Amino acid sequence: MKVVEILFYDGNRVKLVVEMPDPTRYSTEHAPHIPRLLFKLFPHLAKHRCDNDNGYTFKKESRATEIPHLFEHLIIEIQGQAKKARILRGETQWNWRIDPRGRFHVYVDYENEMLVLGAIRLAERVINALDSRQIDSIDIKREIEKLRQIAQLTDGYTVSPSPQDQPVKHVHAANLVH
Repeated sequence: MKVVEILFYDGNRVKLVVEMPDPTRYSTEHAPHIPRLLFKLFPHLAKHRCDNDNGYTFKKESRATEIPHLFEHLIIEIQGQAKKARILRGETQWNWRIDPRGRFHVYVDYENEMLVLGAIRLAERVINALDSRQIDSIDIKREIEKLRQIAQLTDGYTVSPSPQDQPVKHVHAANLVH
């Protein structure tokens, strides 16, 4: 999984364009070890609320969901571990009639721009390390502590793009949303 684009929107929301290296292997059904290991590392993820078509808990939904959907929840969880925040929301969309198969659009709320950037990069590394079964290469506690320090140093820091640089959110009726 690779984040290929990051866009900041007004209202403290970030959009990530995520691409899967193998567009046929984008679901946890293809990599069931990822959610199993993820819930061991981040047990609080089991308490995440997830709006899905079946009304499943996030833990149950994670058994057969898109890997970028796990990524979305992990970014939210990492931010919450680094800094107590209001309730953050996210959503994962895709439309393979418009985009290449394996491309996802992940939207996540944030309160601290620097913290969310760090959380995105850490979550990307964690998902990839879990997929390759090399999670021991990441010291999660140390990384979260670094993000706590970043959050304290940069609390309230934002970079406001000029009005002509504001991204526009296009929502297509065919998008599948989680």
